[in-house]
Amino acid sequence: MHHLIYMSTAVQPLSDAELSTLLHQARLRNEHDNITGALVYGDGRFMQIIEGDKAALDDLYARLLSDKRHVGLVKLADKEVAARSFAGWSMAFRPVSDEEFTNMAGYVQPTQLDLQPLNLSAADALLLHMMRSFIMQPPAE
Repeated sequence: MHHLIYMSTAVQPLSDAELSTLLHQARLRNEHDNITGALVYGDGRFMQIIEGDKAALDDLYARLLSDKRHVGLVKLADKEVAARSFAGWSMAFRPVSDEEFTNMAGYVQPTQLDLQPLNLSAADALLLHMMRSFIMQPPAE
C-alpha cells in the first residue's frame, strides 16, 4: 500500500458546482482504480491524501500535474504505508473557510516548505493526523 500527500493552489476559486463535478469525477475514477483518500479545499488551495497501489498513484499524480485547474503542486509525502487511512472513501471531502484552512495545525504555504531530502516519517504522521482530524470533525457553522 502506498500513500501520497500534496498541496496545490487553484487557478481560480471553484464554485460549489465545480467542486461537485470535480468530486464526482474523482470518486468514479478512484473507485475504478482502487484509490482512496481525502481532499480539503479552502482559501483557493487544495490538500489531498491519496492511497492505493504505487502505479495507480503515479498515474493519478501525473494527471494532477497536467490538470489546468491548479498550479504549484508540492508533494509532501510519497511512501509505502502499512494500511489505508481512508479505506472505503473513494474521496472524502470537506470544504473549509479561508480562516479554517489557514489555521489548520501545521499548515504553511507551499513556498515556505523546506523540501530538502529528509526522513518524512514524522511529517507524514503529522499530515495524516491533520487530514484525519479535519475531515472527521463537523464543519463550522
